[in-house]
Amino acid sequence: MANSAHRLSRRDCIGLIGFAVTGLGAALTARADDQSDQSSVNPQFHRYGIDQTVVAIATATGHHDVLVDVIGDRGTPDSVLKGRHPVQPDEGILYTVSVVRQIALSNAGVPFPTDILFIAQDGRIVEIHPAIMADDSRVLTAMIPVKAALQLLAGTVMRLDIVAGDVVLNKIFGRTV
Repeated sequence: MANSAHRLSRRDCIGLIGFAVTGLGAALTARADDQSDQSSVNPQFHRYGIDQTVVAIATATGHHDVLVDVIGDRGTPDSVLKGRHPVQPDEGILYTVSVVRQIALSNAGVPFPTDILFIAQDGRIVEIHPAIMADDSRVLTAMIPVKAALQLLAGTVMRLDIVAGDVVLNKIFGRTV
């Protein structure tokens, strides 16, 4: 009889399941609400006032969406990934400038390898630097004036089969999907 004191009636079980499902639904709704508020999507960057957007990289294998943190007109080649945990395979940092010019970027202090793409004003990828080693102090400068540089987790260029001439689609470049 000691075990029967710990058994729940069928009605109690159904009530608990309903409560759990309701709680899960509320939690998922709250998470969806949090994600729709762009300021809470990536709290690491919120303190810097960084915007997020999705860019589509159009390659021979298709369109690949990448969530990027947009950094405008930086005066230093230092990466904002310095001392930070790795980005996800479908995330990156997009460094933009208001006036097309040569952009410089370094992986110094970044604790993981990255791929760096330089993007022309019309969205064409004009230069690719794959697999830049973690904490590499070299400063990579675009060979021609560009509108942006995209920093991705190393291996993304190979995984998505990105080549020079592929296009990045976003309103920043005047091209959308």
